[in-house]
Amino acid sequence: MNLKKEELSFILNSLPHAVLFESSDHTVQYVNQTFCTIFGIDAPAEVLIGTNCKDNAVQSAHYFVEPSLFLSRIESIYANGLEVLNEEIRFVSGQTLLRDYKPMTIDGNINGHLWLYKKPDAEISFLSAASSERHFYEDLLDNIPADIAIFDPSHRYLFVNKMAIAKKEIRNWIIGKDDFDYCKFANKPVDAAVRRRSLFEKALSTKKTVEFDEVNLDSAGNKVYNLRRFQPVLGLSENVEYVIGYGINITSIRESEQRLQQHYDELGLMFNNIDQLVITLDMTGTVNFVNSQWLMLTGLEKEMLGENSIFRLIESGLEQFRKTLFTVFSGHTVPVRKENQVIITDKLGQLRTLRYYMSRFNQVEERGQIVAIFFSDITDQLRAEQDLLDAAIKERSLSDMKTNFMSMVSHELRTPLSVILSSAEILEMIYSKLPAKEIEKGAAYINRIIGQVDKMTQLMNDFLFISKIESGKIVPQLELIDINQLLNEIQEESYSPWTDGRFLKMIFKGNPSLVKFDKTMIRHILINLLNNAFKYSTNSNKAPIVRVSYTPMWWFLTVVDCGIGIEQEDIIKLGEPFIRGSNVGDIEGTGLGLMTIKYFTDHHHGSFRVRSKKDKGTVVTIRFPYDMNKTGK
Repeated sequence: MNLKKEELSFILNSLPHAVLFESSDHTVQYVNQTFCTIFGIDAPAEVLIGTNCKDNAVQSAHYFVEPSLFLSRIESIYANGLEVLNEEIRFVSGQTLLRDYKPMTIDGNINGHLWLYKKPDAEISFLSAASSERHFYEDLLDNIPADIAIFDPSHRYLFVNKMAIAKKEIRNWIIGKDDFDYCKFANKPVDAAVRRRSLFEKALSTKKTVEFDEVNLDSAGNKVYNLRRFQPVLGLSENVEYVIGYGINITSIRESEQRLQQHYDELGLMFNNIDQLVITLDMTGTVNFVNSQWLMLTGLEKEMLGENSIFRLIESGLEQFRKTLFTVFSGHTVPVRKENQVIITDKLGQLRTLRYYMSRFNQVEERGQIVAIFFSDITDQLRAEQDLLDAAIKERSLSDMKTNFMSMVSHELRTPLSVILSSAEILEMIYSKLPAKEIEKGAAYINRIIGQVDKMTQLMNDFLFISKIESGKIVPQLELIDINQLLNEIQEESYSPWTDGRFLKMIFKGNPSLVKFDKTMIRHILINLLNNAFKYSTNSNKAPIVRVSYTPMWWFLTVVDCGIGIEQEDIIKLGEPFIRGSNVGDIEGTGLGLMTIKYFTDHHHGSFRVRSKKDKGTVVTIRFPYDMNKTGK
């Protein structure tokens, strides 16, 4: 027949052991009077019914030798959900109790917790101590963030922690079994078990730790890398009593290594695709890396370059190379310098000149510092530079010949021109004694001869002047000049009026100042600009304008005409010798005037600007500084 509640209470209260039952939410459902007696609670047992068991444990923890350990052990028992037998607990008073725990499970779920406390006898006390120590170490091993297993010498499991096998049922099942049993159970290939068995036996035979990597797949199919060890534990007779298996997840380390290797491969690919030759040396002089450009030039692979072999390849510049290498190994930065060059022999036996730059970029424990050397093959560049130098020397020689020729021709032509001019003057005297009609006729011929002689003389003077410019013999003789006064003089001499009757218009702006200039050169600039303005504007009735402006730092000279203008594509050529606009037609000129203007402008640190539009006119503006030593172009 079923026991009544009163009868069940009588039986439980009559037990010599303390009994406590709590629900899954830790509410006390039943506690007997023996529990209150053992724990020194001076109250009926019913007072505890409905209270929170965890709170009660916290309030009574100070009665125990190690309160924090007492509380943490209770939490561990709750978390594990495993039966506990004869676990020893000690009071501050010296009293010792043994504790049993049994979870009440329904359909696999824990619905309650039963606690039984009893006073130990000698045998139970020993077993309790052993059980308590065992639970302590099992809890410790379960909470270590690594796979841990303990094997007997036949490679059968004695213990496995939660990190190794998460499911409690499988952990319990595998005790006494091996990896082959596990592979069969999990329906997995036995390759891993065969490999593990081989390594396990190696650890047994050598009695030394064996370390190895394993690659597995997680539930999502991702690779998981584990570093594992078999550590033999030897007894007093130096025989292996058991083996500790230890494994840690090194996936992040291996992935980092893979990324590093990928970066290294990308770096190697980059080095193999640049134009420079790249090698790396350690402190022994051994080559660790060469790129494809090095192989293409020398034909020597890394394996063909032993210790100090790079030095044997250098035909010239070895001393400077060693010195630079030592400086870089010492931690100093060496800039790219012209003298950092070596000459080596390529795979075809030809000498090649290489300019180099070195950089210390890494530190390897086994070999110390690593230095990367970047070589640029400048053989073709040096040849091209030499070709340019030879061409420049040749061009200079031709220029000197041309200058000498122009000077010689100019001097040689002066004599016949003088003779022609003298002859024309004699003819003029002869014609002056003839009848008036003949005098007029002869004068026309003589004036034509004299006019052409003047043009030839001017041309020769221009040639001589150009030769002096090219030879650098013209040096400005600076003096203080009143530009306004000089312009007035030039106007009176030639432009009051011009040959076609037009007068020059002059405009002055700002406060006039004396300027430092070579007087011959400034006259040449003014006369050439004004002559061009009149000469190329005969199609217009408007007179050219010259404007002089003064500012605190600069003075400006501007000449404006309304003539035929200049084509845009011709403007960029102005200033070159013998170059004239494509639209000048029959207007006389040599193209030397603007060249000399530009030359004199440059000598006085000025800037030259031309604006023009075809058939609309031209504006030429030149800007000069007052002090050439302070203000450049």
